[in-house]
Amino acid sequence: MISPPSAELLWALSGILLILAIGSCVRLVALRRSSLELRTKRLQSLRTWWILATCVCIALVAGRPGMCLLMASASVLALREFVPLVASRTCDRLAARSLYATLLVSCILLLLGEVRMWSVGMPFLIILLPCLSGLVQGEPRGYVSSTSSLIYGGLLLVYALSHTVVLFAVPQTQSGPIGPAGWFLYLLLLTEINDIAQALIGRRFGAHRRHCITPVISPNKTWEGFLGGLLVTVLLSVLLASELTTLTAFQIPLTNDLSLPGAATPLVSGAGIALLGFLGDINMSAIKRDAGVKDGSQLLPGMGGMIDRIDSLTFTAPAFTWFVLWLA
Repeated sequence: MISPPSAELLWALSGILLILAIGSCVRLVALRRSSLELRTKRLQSLRTWWILATCVCIALVAGRPGMCLLMASASVLALREFVPLVASRTCDRLAARSLYATLLVSCILLLLGEVRMWSVGMPFLIILLPCLSGLVQGEPRGYVSSTSSLIYGGLLLVYALSHTVVLFAVPQTQSGPIGPAGWFLYLLLLTEINDIAQALIGRRFGAHRRHCITPVISPNKTWEGFLGGLLVTVLLSVLLASELTTLTAFQIPLTNDLSLPGAATPLVSGAGIALLGFLGDINMSAIKRDAGVKDGSQLLPGMGGMIDRIDSLTFTAPAFTWFVLWLA
């Protein structure tokens, strides 16, 4: 199932690493006069970015099996952080472990290309196994809250994240300059850059916090940051669409006789990723607030935990994947 990577893919990955290197140099120059604490945190974050970028590049070179392994690893790490936040009963351990079984089934189905069976069966399996595991414990007190929380975690961190692998398993994404890897890179780059742009622009223009969107859930989220991130993401979407995907070849139907031209498809896609990335971010923030923690863990120095890194992707991955399948 693993074929040699194309020259176009290797050039694309080299370009991304070059951009990351340039950004790293800019970051190092900008930190020269910063405080020791801030400099340490930013350098830790920069080191983590390089590790994550390297893992993604290796996975893309390996194709669908590599992506399956990458996303399964991310799901396992995220579940290890998520479960203690929502399930505190001793009898919840079996139900929590059942989520790893659903992850294994998800990987097998996607590796075999059984996307239809995966799309129908996985949500039901994620509901069924935690329920059965909780029922056999024979303890009704706290059953609803713990089981529903675990199901929610399974839908976010197993089912939703697995949509990134679906992009490698459907015929609609095999076309394009670098094949399915381009569609994944398009999704990942827009999602992550939207996060970064919202944070930087919000910090620069919304520091007064008079225009907070969610002052209790995530007080650093401002309208300035959201709108700035939206603009950056849409512009980047237009620039990358023809380089990584064939989005411009698809029209968005409005009525039976009226459709938006292909040139508008990246605009809609970029705006959707920006909006859903924001919602995914504050959704995970609300979960952590409810649990009384700031970060999922300290697994990723300078960033927090795995759930802090993939929060936006839990919403953008399924939305973008189904948007592409609907278009095609």
